[in-house]
Amino acid sequence: MRVRFSRRGFTLVELLVVIAIIGILVGLLLPAVQAAREAARRMQCTNNLKQLGLAAHNYESAFKKFPYRQGGTDWDGSRGNSGNRFRKSGFISILPYIEGGNQFAIIEGGDRVNNINPGGPEGWGTWPGGERAGWNSSPGFMRCPSDNGVTESVRSNSYSMCLGGDGTAMGWTQWGETSITQGTRLSGIFGYRSHASHGSITDGTSNTLMYSERLVARQPYPNDSGNPATTTPTQVLHRETVAMVPGMHNNPLLCKTSTNGIYLGVGIRHQGNGGKFWHDGHPIYVAFNTILGPNSPSCSDAIAWGDGAPAILPPTSLHTGGVNATRADGSVTFFSDSIDTGNLTVRAQDAIGFSPYGVWGALGTKAGGEVNRAEN
Repeated sequence: MRVRFSRRGFTLVELLVVIAIIGILVGLLLPAVQAAREAARRMQCTNNLKQLGLAAHNYESAFKKFPYRQGGTDWDGSRGNSGNRFRKSGFISILPYIEGGNQFAIIEGGDRVNNINPGGPEGWGTWPGGERAGWNSSPGFMRCPSDNGVTESVRSNSYSMCLGGDGTAMGWTQWGETSITQGTRLSGIFGYRSHASHGSITDGTSNTLMYSERLVARQPYPNDSGNPATTTPTQVLHRETVAMVPGMHNNPLLCKTSTNGIYLGVGIRHQGNGGKFWHDGHPIYVAFNTILGPNSPSCSDAIAWGDGAPAILPPTSLHTGGVNATRADGSVTFFSDSIDTGNLTVRAQDAIGFSPYGVWGALGTKAGGEVNRAEN
């Protein structure tokens, strides 16, 4: 008697059904995985800001003042490369207080063999020796993992220092050593060759911002007239550059006309400098102000390398709905894109002291006298 054995496999229809089910499950799980990854990146970004705030307070404990935003050593052409023209960033000052003591010692020691004086050359200068030399490579804590632009340059920084929240925070001349609004007139904590103290923050440390996020520009480093004007409506993300908007200092709201909400409009010149040089203290590289709200477009009346001024430089990030920022008490808070910005049609030169730019402007000023109504 012959016995027959039957081997039955999956039919084509059954395989297609299984594949479809797997596809549906992957589609359901992928957003959750992406959300979990972004949550982890945002947590790391928040921790970096917390460490920056603690480092600034440790610096204050040692020197009884907070670090400057921009300073360093003078320049004397008669002695050759004798200084960095007061372009050294305040991020360098806090290195010893955030596990960066070795790099700080290298920068402050200079490199006599390569004619690099103590403190380094000008911010736009070069430091021979590759990534490990001086400030050629930014510390890891200066880069937010959610910032796609951090790979654009080994010297990039995802974080910036607060200039303030009134008209002085925009600057009125070139951002160099000749500016008349770089020092104590700035309404924020971080000035040009000037140091704030705890006593100068009369609005209260919990009501005053120190650091926030600012995306690294993903545009090419421009020449003295900026990058070429945009030619398509989806060419350049406004969060990653500084648009040229003449007259914006007379009406900050004009800055918003440079974008459709995501991209720069057609025909807008811009400069992709922000966040590319952590060691250069010029505002467009390492600073923000609190006039336009978080993730609004940045703009300047004029463009000249990275020295355009006056400028509106809001914090920017790729987090959904806002940015993280460090208050002067050391705490880190997430601020919504929709935070109150008051009357943005007030001319910046008329906005001195008390900020007309709402809760957001009040958070930027250290001694504006405003009542802070910010909600966590």
